[in-house]
Amino acid sequence: MVLRIATVLFLLCLNVRLNAQVEQESLAKQEMARFAQMREWNSKRTVDAPVDILYARLQLEPDMNTGEILQASVAFIFKATATLNALDFDLRKNLTVDSVVFHGKKAFYTHSNAHILNILFDQAVPAGTSDSLTVYYHGQPDMSTRAYARNVNVSGPNISTLSQPYGAPYWWPCRDNLSDKLDSLDVQLTVDTPYSAVSNGVLQSIQSEGAKRKFSFRHRYPIANYLVAVAFSRYTVYTQSVFLKSVQKNLDIVNYVFPHNDLNDNQNKTAETISMMQRFDSLFGPYPFHNEQYGHAQFSWGGGMEHQTMSFMVNFNYDLIAHELAHQWFGDMVTCGTWKDIWLNEGFATYGNLLCYDVPGKRAQWLNNLKKMKSDVMALPWGAVSARDTTDVNRLFDYRTTYQKGAMVLHQLRWLIGDEAFFSAIRLYLTDSRLAYGFAVQKDLKDYFEAQSGMDLSDYFNDWITGEGYPQYTVKWQQRGNRLELDVQQSTTHFSVNRFNVPLPFLVKGNGRDTLLRIDIGAQDQVYSIALGFKVNEVQFDPEEWVLAKTTMRFPAANGDAFILYPNPFDARVYITAASDAVYGWKVYDPLGRLVLEDWFPGGRDPG
Repeated sequence: MVLRIATVLFLLCLNVRLNAQVEQESLAKQEMARFAQMREWNSKRTVDAPVDILYARLQLEPDMNTGEILQASVAFIFKATATLNALDFDLRKNLTVDSVVFHGKKAFYTHSNAHILNILFDQAVPAGTSDSLTVYYHGQPDMSTRAYARNVNVSGPNISTLSQPYGAPYWWPCRDNLSDKLDSLDVQLTVDTPYSAVSNGVLQSIQSEGAKRKFSFRHRYPIANYLVAVAFSRYTVYTQSVFLKSVQKNLDIVNYVFPHNDLNDNQNKTAETISMMQRFDSLFGPYPFHNEQYGHAQFSWGGGMEHQTMSFMVNFNYDLIAHELAHQWFGDMVTCGTWKDIWLNEGFATYGNLLCYDVPGKRAQWLNNLKKMKSDVMALPWGAVSARDTTDVNRLFDYRTTYQKGAMVLHQLRWLIGDEAFFSAIRLYLTDSRLAYGFAVQKDLKDYFEAQSGMDLSDYFNDWITGEGYPQYTVKWQQRGNRLELDVQQSTTHFSVNRFNVPLPFLVKGNGRDTLLRIDIGAQDQVYSIALGFKVNEVQFDPEEWVLAKTTMRFPAANGDAFILYPNPFDARVYITAASDAVYGWKVYDPLGRLVLEDWFPGGRDPG
């Protein structure tokens, strides 16, 4: 269909700036609500010592009416990597240490105002020797940080823990660091009979002890201290199952849900975990804890937490399930080795959530989600993915930078190096014997992406991870004979990056044909000339939403023209370009002089 525009009236003014406000997803608010009440975390960690903590057996009994820990103990087995005369643990002072037993006798210890439990040995532990000790304690945890919290809902009181990043010592003694994982864990939880208990690993037994019951869990994979978790509530429990092709076995998905919620609704929602698990199994490799199980336990926080083998969930929102499940690979199996690299956990988990839409039948939602996430990231002109101040919990878990920008930087890297190199690098990263079930830093990931792509990615990581902001492109295009000319001008939103070098995708259409161009950016202002065998009617920037950038597309006006339309006559789409950037509004009239369309940019006014 050919349309003719009788009159196009452009209204001009000077220096109009357009502002966009982007509202965060409600899921983002849910996921981050868990950190809202974190105030003064103890930033002092136990210093490195010549010790490897091999095993912990945690026993704990709470008072469901107050949240108080009535009695608890942790038995540790450790190996001295050099001669060891003392051992430190992190434990908040408001918890009372009753005794420390070493070699069957009470050991001397101090519990300082710096929240350090220092245990002195009456005889040195020689290098290479394994030994054990047990810490007995009780008390009322400080619940202001929500690391250990008691809540009440329709089903009654419930208690749950959430230790990330610095909360583990608020409820149990541990060496709270990102350098040493427990090799193995047992958890025994005693609670009043109306209630159930849940922790990491597999439930081994439930034993009646008068009016109480003891729930015993066993976990035989390495685990970071902040991922150890317990929860108590009246729970309804049901199990679903998923077949994992990579290991040719069925895996149980055990769900602990509040009984006052709709059971059928919960079952339908948690069933989505099956397809997600299979998706990640094919992309990333086997579920890391496939010899045990996976599951969900409801708690009263907003959002979720990826406790190893048992994610704690406020509800069973599709995106929340996907995010916490992806963490089992990124964050649990391979854990960030420093909190400044928390994006290795959160960026990957957020991208894992996105990848659940990159499947047949969900294409439109995939593109919409990418577009929305890009818009959220670019709502502000600053913000690095890597966190500089690791004592600022709100910055560590800033949703726009750590989560969303981290995910989009990974997505964009996939465009840069290609699917084969991207996913191959991820699988090798996850299975590296130095990293799997251990800790990784940003360089470890970068090395694998470089090895699989054959590219030096130093500039990419410097620009997109430690640098701030994003590029803004103005692209003018026109066709001269059989050549398409693209005049690409780049500016950046933050001084930390002079020029971004990610190739730009352009979809060119015309005369029933189309082609995707990949333009490697060589300078901040450069003209690219591409030979084409058809007349161009349309040029789209990044229709597949690969690149984190803002772009203005223009067909260049001829010298002296106030504006130009291209093509004219047109079919379905027309480009209207003003010679001046001062356009703030426009009106379109039909051949009879009737106003059919008008628009006004923010801040503009009708001059009459």
